[in-house]
Amino acid sequence: IDRALMRMVNEAARDSLPNEFAAMLREEDGVVQELVLLPGTLQGKDSATLMLHMMPIDYSIVGTVHSHPGYSNRPSRQDLELFRRSGYVHVITCLPFDEGSWRAYDGAGRPLRLPVVDL
Repeated sequence: IDRALMRMVNEAARDSLPNEFAAMLREEDGVVQELVLLPGTLQGKDSATLMLHMMPIDYSIVGTVHSHPGYSNRPSRQDLELFRRSGYVHVITCLPFDEGSWRAYDGAGRPLRLPVVDL
């Protein structure tokens, strides 16, 4: 995953407080490096809802990213349902929204090693 993208995700998460932030992730040349913002995404204090039916037909979209407004980056039951339906790379970031506050998961909710690169 691109370091600049994770900085942008953490800034968006911080700016969205007290609500969650959510978007899709796009991969190019084997590196997750772009956000895809879906129309109609709902952001709330307890959850964010991605309107998956608004997702473009784009095979470079590989998963999701969202924030938790607390200190846990572990997936909830609802997160796991989303992971199963929407790709194979999922990132959750949490307070304090810095380089060490996020974690990646696969489509089954298992921790995923996702190296950070500088593009």
